[in-house]
Amino acid sequence: MVIPPQFYTRNYFVAAAALLFFVVLIASADEGALSGLASTKASSARDGYAPELAVDGIVSDSSRWLSAEDDAQPWIELVFPTPQKVGMVDVFSGWRHESCLEDFDLSVRMHGSWRTDPEWKVRRNTLSSKRIYIDRSGVSAIRLSLLGPGAARIREIAVYDNKEALGLLDIGDQGQREQGFDIDIRRHQVGHNQVGYLTARPKRFTAPLSEDGAAFEIKEQGKTVFKGIIRDGIGDFSPFQPEDSDSRYTISINGGRLLPNSSSPFLIRRNLAQEHYWQAATDFLNDVRSVLGSHPSAYGGCAFRDGTYYDAIVPALVQFYLADCEFIEAMPRQIDWDADKKRVMAPSFPFDANNPCSDGVLEATRNYYQLDPPKSDAPDVVKLIHWGAGYILMKPNGRDPSSSMDNTGPIESQTVEQLTYVLWAWPALKKWLPESFYDRCRDFCFKHWKGSLRIGSFWDPKTYMTTESFDENIHNPGNMHPFKGRHAPGHSIVPNLIMHEVAKREGRDDAGIYLDAALKQTEWIIKNLDWQDPRTTKGHRLSEHRTIPNLVWILQKYPDHAPAGLKEKITEWAEVAVSRSHNLWDFRKYTDDMWTIPGMNEIGNSLGLPAIALSASWVVDDPKLKGDLERIAMSSIDHLFGRNPMLAAATPHPKLGFPEIERGWPKLYKDDVCARLETVRGNLATLPGSEMYPFSPGKKFRHLEGWANYGAAWCISLAYLQWDAYGTTPEPNEL
Repeated sequence: MVIPPQFYTRNYFVAAAALLFFVVLIASADEGALSGLASTKASSARDGYAPELAVDGIVSDSSRWLSAEDDAQPWIELVFPTPQKVGMVDVFSGWRHESCLEDFDLSVRMHGSWRTDPEWKVRRNTLSSKRIYIDRSGVSAIRLSLLGPGAARIREIAVYDNKEALGLLDIGDQGQREQGFDIDIRRHQVGHNQVGYLTARPKRFTAPLSEDGAAFEIKEQGKTVFKGIIRDGIGDFSPFQPEDSDSRYTISINGGRLLPNSSSPFLIRRNLAQEHYWQAATDFLNDVRSVLGSHPSAYGGCAFRDGTYYDAIVPALVQFYLADCEFIEAMPRQIDWDADKKRVMAPSFPFDANNPCSDGVLEATRNYYQLDPPKSDAPDVVKLIHWGAGYILMKPNGRDPSSSMDNTGPIESQTVEQLTYVLWAWPALKKWLPESFYDRCRDFCFKHWKGSLRIGSFWDPKTYMTTESFDENIHNPGNMHPFKGRHAPGHSIVPNLIMHEVAKREGRDDAGIYLDAALKQTEWIIKNLDWQDPRTTKGHRLSEHRTIPNLVWILQKYPDHAPAGLKEKITEWAEVAVSRSHNLWDFRKYTDDMWTIPGMNEIGNSLGLPAIALSASWVVDDPKLKGDLERIAMSSIDHLFGRNPMLAAATPHPKLGFPEIERGWPKLYKDDVCARLETVRGNLATLPGSEMYPFSPGKKFRHLEGWANYGAAWCISLAYLQWDAYGTTPEPNEL
């Protein structure tokens, strides 16, 4: 019988810089931890760092095993009194989350023989907390072996009888505190959306330290208005649907071994997304305009600072506008065409050309102001559409400074495809924009469309890096394909459908070639992409929204032409995505073993997932699957604003767009580097990587800088959130 350890309450002290920190470590009673049952032996040990310190339930630099300095090949064994079922092993190594154990082997003894598995041979590890899935029964011992001499630096080896355990909380020592971690783990903790929740949508939060059965209450000005129970680390108050008000609510948790605690206040409103996200999303793309925004530069040489040929910003802005034209038209006007023109045309304009791909940028910007302008009272979003598309007309050969993967030829197909969304939405845009602008966009697309008729060579998984080949110690390991998000499969499908409709509208005789291209591209995806391979889904990071929504579009708009198996292919994606979301964060994981894609910033995928999941929900039949897709869509938004292992919102400066947020991201990027995006309004910059899951806050931080492309993914999701009430996008042939 496995008897898991109960509440860990060992106190330890760390002296550093004359500061004293008291730490309480907790592992819940249902963790299924086996390490406490094991005796230990090792090849060697230094004084004060005995092998038993590696199984004492404390993840600490001051309580660890170190091998002797002259040990040629260190190893440590955990020996169980009776054979056990082992689900997984967590190896905590390094010192202050640095110098982690890069290469080691795990072996298990079963029925008197030592066995290993290729997946238990860890190589080029960069994680101070490395999880290895064992999934074996009858294990009498576990051995960790280094491949050569070394100190080992094993802070803890935690063994569990299942594959879903939360695991020990690694809060480190002083170095962790210096990185902004200040969570009191003696208390219940609440990971929730600090801005608030949509009244009629799923409303859930995470209580990562709370045991099942702990009671929670939703309070309004101190009065309890809803009660519930924590289950599997989650509190659900979806049934609570109050009338709109300015009231702030809080979540209070009580019970069990932890001290009571309450969340920061938040709103519950039916139209919360538009009220609290739309202006900030607009402000962000306003501020990151190249040359004209908050900094007179153009990192990357595109219309938006740090934008790229695949940024999809123009399509995002068009969809954002069409999601609710009246709402956007009522938003404040900030962009002044005439003032911006006068400013940039001045000979003394202080353009900063010391950035990659800046050649020709100032000239392109000044040429842009020779176009016929939008109406002076046009909404900012429409003026941003005119700017983004107009800049492409002036300088269409955008590049990605971090890659040499660009297609051959002067103009990337994804650059051309952006302009089709202007053509699609023209009936709604023409009251604000001149007819000459439509003509130029149309002629540009038909002239340069050849590349978009093809099936992209980089869509093929044969061109993808393996997860193992992604070297997290290198800023740009290889071309990071597909993890950078450059060539999402199916990005040309909807643009081809739009071109089909435009060609018919224009009375051209080539309308059929665009529909045929879209159908062939869809067929290729059905036959060639395996959603079980995470590189074909979440692996495309911030650009994943270019695939599933496009497949849904062709299924809904062209049902008589849709290739066989398309609906089933979308449903299969939904089933895989949902299967990876059953955890305390309702978070769609990369794989069973990894929460996020290797090495890179997660936020782009979280920003785009609502559009993907909601669009898929429009065509799947199973009501439960539909509900789960809505659950992961809304939890992805919650993830951005505090329901994540850092219990912090993804914005480094909450006051610049999100005043409701009390706990913003504790780590900041430098203010005046590269694209100068750190202090722009509405900046959503970063989220935890795999290192912090399921709840190890403050561990290795991923890249902290916001990105113009993130703004596109966010606008697209906000649009789909609005369209979800209708279960479809607007009809292109009716525009």
